[in-house]
Amino acid sequence: MTDSSENSTQLSNDLARERNREAADRTLLAWIRTSLAMISFGFGLERLGQAAVGFDGNLVGFTGIRTRVGGAILVSLGIAATLAGMWEHRHMLRAIARDDYRYADRPPIARFMGISLVAVGIAALAVIVAGL
Repeated sequence: MTDSSENSTQLSNDLARERNREAADRTLLAWIRTSLAMISFGFGLERLGQAAVGFDGNLVGFTGIRTRVGGAILVSLGIAATLAGMWEHRHMLRAIARDDYRYADRPPIARFMGISLVAVGIAALAVIVAGL
């Protein structure tokens, strides 16, 4: 009977690891979608700003350098989010493969990206309010 119990426990553990692996894959895909949105928005902001400056060189709040920097920051954050998501995915797969797997060992990548986006938002708000 203990052999059957051990097989049942092993199967349960294997299925749990597979579920965690699939969850890690879904998390990576979410990072990719988020990154794609940031990159697209940054590129669109830069292109829209350049077009607005092209219509009227005296457009308040828009300069070629501001829109270019704003777009570049968002594109850079998108690239960083993709790299962070890939790093987190790799870290998670290695943790799942270990015999002493602990889910709590997961790095807080989402928190770091959230803080980065808040910092960009505050900087953008400061530029808008200051009218620089």
